[in-house]
Amino acid sequence: MIRFMLHTPVNVRGRMLDHIKASLKELEEEVGDGIQLFTPHDPEYSSDCTEEWLTPSIEKGIMPDVIVTHATEFVSLKEEERSRLFSDLAGQYAKLNPIREEMSRLYDPQGVFYPISVTPLAMIYNTEKVKEEDLSGSWTDLFNDKYSVIFPDRDKPLCRAVGGYLKANYPDQFAKFEEKVVYDGSPANMLRLVASGQYDMAMTLLSFASIAQQDRVKINKAKEGYIPLPQLIVWKQGVSERLSILADMLTGFEMQTYLAEQDTWTVNENVPLSGTSQEMQQLTEWKGWDYYLEAVDAFDKYGSHEEKGD
Repeated sequence: MIRFMLHTPVNVRGRMLDHIKASLKELEEEVGDGIQLFTPHDPEYSSDCTEEWLTPSIEKGIMPDVIVTHATEFVSLKEEERSRLFSDLAGQYAKLNPIREEMSRLYDPQGVFYPISVTPLAMIYNTEKVKEEDLSGSWTDLFNDKYSVIFPDRDKPLCRAVGGYLKANYPDQFAKFEEKVVYDGSPANMLRLVASGQYDMAMTLLSFASIAQQDRVKINKAKEGYIPLPQLIVWKQGVSERLSILADMLTGFEMQTYLAEQDTWTVNENVPLSGTSQEMQQLTEWKGWDYYLEAVDAFDKYGSHEEKGD
């Protein structure tokens, strides 16, 4: 029995699960084995202590055979450990199915990661409390002492991605930011908390931020571009190459078109990109997987007080 884990952003998870379930019988026939579909919320993988599920699953000996999840999930695994645990099937798949040119820097030379999409993360602000002319159109607006800021729970993937970016790029301002930012709630809740005036600014998924665009809530478009949260597919070491069919389904025209409609950046070159070159600037300037994961790791460790000396 093949274990298949799907852990994608909440705004697309339901539709993706339904699509996979509807195709399950056909997939099993192609693979020649049964497929059991999991999410991190299933009892075997869920934890009361953290949003992270991969490392505990490795420790329990129940790591899935095929994993679709946020890039942040791999922070605790160094390059050598990734090579030991995961197949290079992603690298083989990338040679046959190149990532679209605009996102080609996400290619993993180690051959472990294959991106199926990227979720852009954006800032929103309350227009009654923050004047547009006072904003610099930069992620550094979050550091302005005048504004109260709320982020989703600190261990959520989007929060770790943005936190990693802020700490890596603005180390001198990060400590002060950590003192004022509130980490609480879900990505969807950010809209309500900003619209109500309880907080001046927040960060959330671009798809949620776009829905919120109204008189009282707007997107603060950063000149540095939206912060990327890639979703990756990886295969366990030793699995059959036939399991690449799962990547075929997720990067196929139907699924990629749906993802693009949800303000997600897709890897299929036949699907129009929902982002502009300016919005995707951080992919153009991508510094590699190790840099990205190490930045998130530094943010995680700061939150656990390792850097604060507590």
